[in-house]
Amino acid sequence: MLGTEYIEAGAAGRSKAGRLGYDGTMSTMLKGLVIGRSTGRCAETEAELAVGTPCIAALVRPLATETRTDRPVLERLDFDPAAWEAGDAARRLGDRLLCWWRTEIPDPGSKRQMFVDDETLVDLFERMVAEEEADPGRRAFRFVLGLILLRRRKIRMVDRRRDGDDDVWVLKRVGGGDDAPLWSVTDPRLSDEDADAIAEQLSTILADEG
Repeated sequence: MLGTEYIEAGAAGRSKAGRLGYDGTMSTMLKGLVIGRSTGRCAETEAELAVGTPCIAALVRPLATETRTDRPVLERLDFDPAAWEAGDAARRLGDRLLCWWRTEIPDPGSKRQMFVDDETLVDLFERMVAEEEADPGRRAFRFVLGLILLRRRKIRMVDRRRDGDDDVWVLKRVGGGDDAPLWSVTDPRLSDEDADAIAEQLSTILADEG
């Protein structure tokens, strides 16, 4: 389980209360969806997209005006490829857009709904690190994504340091050379249950290894 690996990677020295956070609210916050489900409609034209139809899938931050308590950490938007390429959807999404890829509209009953290659995930991680994330859920998502990329040997840890009360992990792309940027992420002090819960939902977008 990823939660066990997380603890073994350096969180084992904390008490359970420390992993949950100072007020113990992290688990409650992460009980909902991490990644939103496909709506089966083109976000540009509102046209219905049948199961198995080729599409562009985009992961975006929820709108700042979205107030639903069950809103996902990241939303999935689907686009008809012709509408995506002919329109200006990426520009209009602006900073909300984190990454996109070509896939197919999933069967609502299937467990694995999206397949993203590792390089796309590394790009997603890099963008989330580069931009200051105020939302605790997105910070947790970013950290667990980093753990998964560490396990898949796409990034590596080059340092760990203390910054006040925070434990900061310094990471780098594998094979990036001496000039590759260093990415610093703060350990959000997840419980092993929360780390596993996020990883399970992330598994729906991971391309199979090998």
